[in-house]
Amino acid sequence: MKIPICRRPRRGAYDRPMRRSLLLLGLLAALSACGVSACGGGNNDWGSVSGTPESYSFIDVWAFTTTDVWFIDGGPTVHRYDGSSWTTLETPATGGLGCIFALSQSQVWLCAGNDVLFYDGASFTVTNVSSPSGLDGLTDLWASSPMDIWAVGDDGRVAHYDGSAWTGTIAGSPFKSSIWGSGPSDVYALSTFDLIHYDGSAWTEIDLDAGGGDGQVWGTSASDVWVMTDHSELSHFDGTNWETVDTYDFVGDLAAVWGPAPDDLWAAGSAGSIAHFDGSKWTEVTHQKIGSPYLRMFLAVHGTSSTDVWAVGQQLGEGGSTGLIFHYEH
Repeated sequence: MKIPICRRPRRGAYDRPMRRSLLLLGLLAALSACGVSACGGGNNDWGSVSGTPESYSFIDVWAFTTTDVWFIDGGPTVHRYDGSSWTTLETPATGGLGCIFALSQSQVWLCAGNDVLFYDGASFTVTNVSSPSGLDGLTDLWASSPMDIWAVGDDGRVAHYDGSAWTGTIAGSPFKSSIWGSGPSDVYALSTFDLIHYDGSAWTEIDLDAGGGDGQVWGTSASDVWVMTDHSELSHFDGTNWETVDTYDFVGDLAAVWGPAPDDLWAAGSAGSIAHFDGSKWTEVTHQKIGSPYLRMFLAVHGTSSTDVWAVGQQLGEGGSTGLIFHYEH
């Protein structure tokens, strides 16, 4: 069964960011062949944020409240926005920060190379994950509690912290981009080639028509899981069956997703595409102007409510790469 999308007239045809840059170059050339008069993007309550810190690419975002939003750009510091101004939070990272996950403002984890940085609201604690687990090049983190933390990276291992020590398990293929779970015995990890699932005792591969991808696995519960593949086909799990969702009529491909409820989700990806899911269909609400001398790519989405959502990424072209921060207020 396929979940329908809202049809629109068909229009013309860093570690993590660097892997996408090759795709961006190809898409930029293809999209430039379409004239502005024939293609365009909608404009609703989404808009770029002015006065943001200078960066080549923003790769992750976490919104705690409307006045406390964290952004990382691959450097060793965190950019924080309080609703009107920007500050910098220094970290002890020796390399660039690559991901954020938090349970609260005093339970925040960041990945940086082979290290996990834990922030308790006042200071950082650094733990090397590679030595005990064998996992190299962390790309994503997820936790159900401080006693149940999971990490994935560029190789075929999954690392786990049980409150006392990190261990590693060989599971699935390399180049994992995302990990998410609804609880300690329901965890998913996505790679370029496959999706694997942990049931509390073992990891198994899930056969999806849409396959894996360099995107994100995320959900609102055990019966509402999405795989954003960074391709035109997505996958959705309703607790019983996996279904394929096609977005062939979208200008861009969706790579990241977040939402406050199963019937109120936001996703974003290539060509500046931002789409909304209302519980029955995906609608692409905006995308960049086709034919423009640049290509937008969103890498992460997060928010605090249905009226406060952030999307971050990069814009390639016009002399190089520039970081993007977009905000939805309604």
